[in-house]
Amino acid sequence: MQFFKKRQTSDVRPVRALSKHPTPPPDAPLLSTPFYKDAFDFFRNYPERSLMSDESRAVLFTLIRSRRPTYIAEIGTLHAGTTEVMARACWENSGGMIYTADPFGAERCPPIIAGWPKDLQKWVSFHPLSSMDFLMYLMMRRISLDMTLVDGNHDYEFALFDLQMVARLTRPGGIIVMDNAEQSGPFNAARTFLSQNPLWRELGSAIAGYNPSDPFNANRASLPDTTFIILEAPSHPAVGEGPYSWGQTETPSSRMSGLRFALPKQKTAGTLHYHVVFRAFFDDNAAPIEAKTIGRVRIDATDATTVEHAFGQPLQLPKSDKYTVEIDLSWQADAGAPPLELTRLPEPMDD
Repeated sequence: MQFFKKRQTSDVRPVRALSKHPTPPPDAPLLSTPFYKDAFDFFRNYPERSLMSDESRAVLFTLIRSRRPTYIAEIGTLHAGTTEVMARACWENSGGMIYTADPFGAERCPPIIAGWPKDLQKWVSFHPLSSMDFLMYLMMRRISLDMTLVDGNHDYEFALFDLQMVARLTRPGGIIVMDNAEQSGPFNAARTFLSQNPLWRELGSAIAGYNPSDPFNANRASLPDTTFIILEAPSHPAVGEGPYSWGQTETPSSRMSGLRFALPKQKTAGTLHYHVVFRAFFDDNAAPIEAKTIGRVRIDATDATTVEHAFGQPLQLPKSDKYTVEIDLSWQADAGAPPLELTRLPEPMDD
């Protein structure tokens, strides 16, 4: 829990339940529910520090109440108005933690958050970091995200980086909310991302309905009267042509004899190419030692199964203080076959 020492007077409303109506389930048409209408009434012109529309704030609140995420990230705190909206949802859920970051907010954000009731403050952890440093922070702490609001730098290159890295940290079935779909950067970042990750889906039709003859449509959004593109992760990690990597992960053994792939029930076929980099690190600052291998394995998947693939030659490293493995995958599907779904990320074998 993070405590904010400096406080300031503000017009923050008291903490209370927003609606007497039942929280809608995740698959409900949120905008037509009485619960959403109550949330919209509460967040009409409130908080003034939030730059989002009233509808957008009500949607965020309803999504969190409905999906009950454990870990929430926000890229772009600004004046913490939207952060307060999410904190109110966590308070009503009696659960959830909001990690929020703004590289320019070190002096601005903590006093604002300190002006909230303590019942809201405890759900928020503020970090004066760039999105790259922030996402590295979450990754190093092995935090898997259930929901993220991407609302940082809106240039295409920045928005695409934020989206790609957040997706790596998102749990199966988690969601990413991209704000400012009316701007070219976030919208086209979402288009690029979905083209590269076909098992992700938009909870709406803004991307599918894109009209190149109207490239700057200000009304495009996943939900009416918002500026959101809402993306949902697939129920399992998936591999397409890629290549795909999940970065370095620690492994306890100095020996690696192959790869283990756990597959859910699916119908696909093709060749899975891999590139493995096995590293040993030392406490005396000596240069790390690497062992590498490249190969492929034919997979014809129908039922749930585990595929154990042995390397032609095991990788062996000297005794060290830390070992990591980095696995890159590329799925070359047979004609008409879909991406390869994994029950979990590939695992090294040491036997």
